[in-house]
Amino acid sequence: MNDKNDIKEDLQRPAQLTLLCILSFIAGGFSILGNLYFYAFQDQIVTLVEGGFFQQFLDGNITLDFLRDVSPNFFLWQLIANATSIIGVLLMWKLNSTGFHIYAISQIILILIPEVYLPGIPFPIMDILLSLVFILLYFKNLRSVGRI
Repeated sequence: MNDKNDIKEDLQRPAQLTLLCILSFIAGGFSILGNLYFYAFQDQIVTLVEGGFFQQFLDGNITLDFLRDVSPNFFLWQLIANATSIIGVLLMWKLNSTGFHIYAISQIILILIPEVYLPGIPFPIMDILLSLVFILLYFKNLRSVGRI
């Protein structure tokens, strides 16, 4: 039993894995806060959008009209998926390979949620590429320390 615990204590988190986790904590934290805010205050935000408040800050080609039509459940599901993603990152921070699977599934769900609730949006190629890069880098780093 002691040998197994000693091996676990000897594992060092690679610097790249540390950086990936920190970036994911930051991005996921901001996403959680943003989705929580939109979920809690959607009525007030819609009122501001309809009043043209945000238009002064945006280019004329950008519109936030979709916020009027989107269900509050969109923001709730985004919040849940981002929180699950953060749990996966936390597990990977501790070099637990289960976190990788939780993170990867959460990222796939985060790509699918807008397709369900916002069917008219363009194909999210950049979201897919960024998620794929992070998933592959997490896999590479966890594999390098023998956790996958």
